[in-house]
Amino acid sequence: MHFSAAVVLSSIFSLTNALPAPQSGSKAPAPGRLNVNYNFNKATLSSGSQDKAKAGPLSMIKASGPFTIKAYNSESPIHMMDINVSYNRFWVGNATNSTCPKDRPANPPQPCPVGNVTALLTTSTGGAKMDSGIFGGQAVYIGPRAQLRFNPPAVAIGRDVQRVVFALQPNPIPAPPGIAAFTFSGVGKASGYLACPVAPKGPWQVFADLGSIEDSWVPSGDVSDCIGFDALATNYTSALPAAYQYI
Repeated sequence: MHFSAAVVLSSIFSLTNALPAPQSGSKAPAPGRLNVNYNFNKATLSSGSQDKAKAGPLSMIKASGPFTIKAYNSESPIHMMDINVSYNRFWVGNATNSTCPKDRPANPPQPCPVGNVTALLTTSTGGAKMDSGIFGGQAVYIGPRAQLRFNPPAVAIGRDVQRVVFALQPNPIPAPPGIAAFTFSGVGKASGYLACPVAPKGPWQVFADLGSIEDSWVPSGDVSDCIGFDALATNYTSALPAAYQYI
């Protein structure tokens, strides 16, 4: 490995500490894909007095979600760990980072979601977005250096992103019924993900496994440190979006 652990950790923690605190707390076979087009849709805040959230198996896979995701690689230290978002990136081994500002639009008044769960949706046109309540939504995308990312509130996505199709594929592996894979297509035969460590024991930043990632793009400076995995999706049910806005 090419870690300078002290420097890398210091850099990551300084970025994390600069943000508002979170409100709480061998590669698997490539799954199949749905043939749909790429697009971003808006997300709006659902009505409801309290957030009664729970995660459970999918009884039926729907293109719209919402769902949570876990890393699947049974021969790795990240197997079945949650994939969460923080600092506009996706991580294995980091907590979800979200906020619900006091000055949010209040006509009609809306309660704050719990905000400690990372949940996504896919659209019928092949896009993906965060399950957030902020007007305009927060789109999920693959950056020019293969990072799996989402846009900050009120910030447009650049033109240099990877144009891909996101989808849910039911039962991608021998698993209990109701499990799906969160996949992408549109860049060659790529469809899986990489978890690239920031330090030897994590956390790991999530990248799309495009097959042409350069060493300089990943935190350790060596793509061979990364772990291939599939992203398994499980249904997420709540009266409110999972978060007001992810940061």
